[in-house]
Amino acid sequence: MPARIVHVDLDAFFVEVCRQQHPELRHVELLVVGGRRDQRGVVQSASYGARRFGIHAGMPIAEAVRLCPQATFFQGAFAHYRTASLTVRTVLENFSPTVVMASLDEAYLDFAGTEKLYPVSLLPVAEQLRDKVRQETGLDCSVGIGPNRMLAKLASDYAKPRGLMEVRSGWEEGFLAGLPLRALPGVGPKTAERWAQLGLVDVYQVQTMEEGSLVRLIGPDARPLKLRAQGQGGTVLRPHRLPKSVSRETTLSYDVRDPAELERILALLTARVAGQLRDEQILARTVTMKLRHDDFLTVTRRHTLETATDLDAELYHAARSLFRTAFDEVRQRNRGVRLIGIAATNLGTSAEPDLFEAPGRDRLRQLTAAVDKVRGKFGFNSVTPATILELRQRRRKS
Repeated sequence: MPARIVHVDLDAFFVEVCRQQHPELRHVELLVVGGRRDQRGVVQSASYGARRFGIHAGMPIAEAVRLCPQATFFQGAFAHYRTASLTVRTVLENFSPTVVMASLDEAYLDFAGTEKLYPVSLLPVAEQLRDKVRQETGLDCSVGIGPNRMLAKLASDYAKPRGLMEVRSGWEEGFLAGLPLRALPGVGPKTAERWAQLGLVDVYQVQTMEEGSLVRLIGPDARPLKLRAQGQGGTVLRPHRLPKSVSRETTLSYDVRDPAELERILALLTARVAGQLRDEQILARTVTMKLRHDDFLTVTRRHTLETATDLDAELYHAARSLFRTAFDEVRQRNRGVRLIGIAATNLGTSAEPDLFEAPGRDRLRQLTAAVDKVRGKFGFNSVTPATILELRQRRRKS
């Protein structure tokens, strides 16, 4: 039974969610989301008007300001993005029992075995899906259809915005022949530039080149590149696969040298990570702390816990210990810190409560559950530890 994969990609997702939450942004044509113009973060998303100036996701805010100084720069809230993503997922589950969210703004759906329902094409159901997402969430999406994940995603990329594209079985090489190599997954900007210097720019060149010649030209990457150029890709969707990590990081608007201020920021990031772990009912066994010095030297430190956890205090205790060790190097080099982050990895599903859990940990879990209940009703900021409250007060004053 051939695979039939549908890829749904939400158009300018972060921009549109911000517009929904902040009515004053709805008619701003040049909108860049990711941070204020005086911040040193990166672009999360840009409106299609702003993209015409060359702004794209992952670009430093400062560069985006240079390219389009008249744009409005805005810092959105992760909680709003996550809520919108979950709402979209609920809509998609009405179309397929297997929905895999690849990120907040994209999903794969499995339509294998639907040949009797849709014997010729999945375009009619894709159109219904796109319109239903718009109707239920107010968000636009593009939909790609293909015999594997790679082709479905490439199809949705080239259908943007709000378009539909289907690559049927047997059309793979013809569809790919017209694409540049940089469009293929796994071909990053630096790799594409290196291959371009060798005269290798388009997919059709790889399709027509003998594999031996390709090996001599680019080395061991030749075989996987040849397979992708022929249209081969993964066809299995695993709906219950755990995420690899849950993380938060922030690029600071100015270089920070005060370790106490950095620990307060780390506490806030940890609270966000722990809250997401509990929401998704997963536990973390490993904590990773990340620091970037003001000269862009990036340092990571990891610690594996004896017991997997989703509790703020336990994650923060490990992260703070890692931070203090890493900050010694910052102090020795007489540098500031421009980025700090935490990641929870080595994830597993939550187990049943331990009947013999230590009383202190049991009380901590009960307190955390009470905090989550209040936050679920009134928002994350309704209950704030003293360390985080002090950080917010400092930010208001600044």
